Amino acid sequence: MGIETDQKKLLTFGIVFLLVGTIIGYGVSYTVYKPQINTINTEVSALETNFENIQTKLATIESQNKDLKGDIDILKSNIGIEQLQSDVAQLESVNTELKSDIENLKKEYIGSEEQTVIDAYNKVAPAVVFITSTVLSYDFQRRIVPQEGVGSGSIISPEGYILTNNHVVEGAEFIKVSLKSGEEMEATLIGTDPITDLAVIKIDPIPNLPVAELGDSDSLKVGQKAIAIGNPFSLDRTITTGVISALGRTLDSEKGDVLVGLIQTDASINPGNSGGPLVNSKGEIVGVNTAIISPAGGSVGIGFAIPINTAKKIMQQLIETGKVSHPYLGITGASVEDFPEEVGLPNQGVLIVDVLLDSPADKAGLQGSDFEVTINEIRYPAGGDIIISIDENKIRTVENIIEILSKMDVGDEIQVEYQRDGTKGTTKVVLEERP
Repeated sequence: MGIETDQKKLLTFGIVFLLVGTIIGYGVSYTVYKPQINTINTEVSALETNFENIQTKLATIESQNKDLKGDIDILKSNIGIEQLQSDVAQLESVNTELKSDIENLKKEYIGSEEQTVIDAYNKVAPAVVFITSTVLSYDFQRRIVPQEGVGSGSIISPEGYILTNNHVVEGAEFIKVSLKSGEEMEATLIGTDPITDLAVIKIDPIPNLPVAELGDSDSLKVGQKAIAIGNPFSLDRTITTGVISALGRTLDSEKGDVLVGLIQTDASINPGNSGGPLVNSKGEIVGVNTAIISPAGGSVGIGFAIPINTAKKIMQQLIETGKVSHPYLGITGASVEDFPEEVGLPNQGVLIVDVLLDSPADKAGLQGSDFEVTINEIRYPAGGDIIISIDENKIRTVENIIEILSKMDVGDEIQVEYQRDGTKGTTKVVLEERP
């Protein structure tokens, strides 16, 4: 009984002690930590306020961002940026394709150019013949000695007519033609024209005789592809290539005549090429190879061909009549550019030196030089008419007159403008056949 009472007192004391301790602890804590708690609460409150402000600003920014995105979309729509981006992408794609195509074209170009030459050669070469002409002459012991010359020619009709140079067959007693097939045939001389250095020979026609296609030399341009086919140095059907390097060239022939309107080419032309075709990239004959300029006797890149349009006119007359009728004026003359200023001639024209009696020029009343002047111990003709133009074509040189007449026919009428004693005049001249 006494023990239980003591235990209850002890328990009661413990509880009271704990309560007093708690109250004291709380009081101490409240006294010590309350200011800190208040500070923390204040800071938390401020943070909450700042957080709310941040949320408000974020909401504002989000709203502005939405408005900005809307404005950007409107701008994109207005300026079509999306379409531009699409177009740029498409252009880049096309550009890539073009680059690829260009590279392919570059790779194919050389092959294409080679194929053009190959096709032209295959088209014309079967109609190119190897001509051997034999001229009989006498040696110092009066013995007959045959001399052979070689050249080339082009078959121009199924009847067996062959176009070549006059100097290839001139004076020949025998003419032999070798075809691409290897067949050799004797040829007959149909006619020659030394003035243009052209000739036509003929072989007996055979089945499926290859015939060359004739082009248009008037349409030629400097820089065009030029292909020469012939038999240089007896090497049959040799092909050389180059370009048309000039047009309208003038060249003195071995016979003393003047070849005008020639085609100049850098395609190699050598002895044996004479009479052979000059061909364009279409495989059409545009000229007849006729001469070269070479100090060494071989090709140095300057060769000449007679325009095929000139040859067409000449070969037609040779086939029909065996000869060619050339119109002429009947004058000799000189370019006033070759005279010194002291002679007192105009700046341009051709002075008539002589007029042949009863010639077309004589009948038209044109007059030649009737006196001479001496300057620095050199005599110059003077006093004759000066031809200024023919059919309104300005005349500077004698070659100009020859070229104009080469396109005329016997019987054609031309109008000649001239100057006589400082006064201009005109006269009509009816062209006659050159004797």
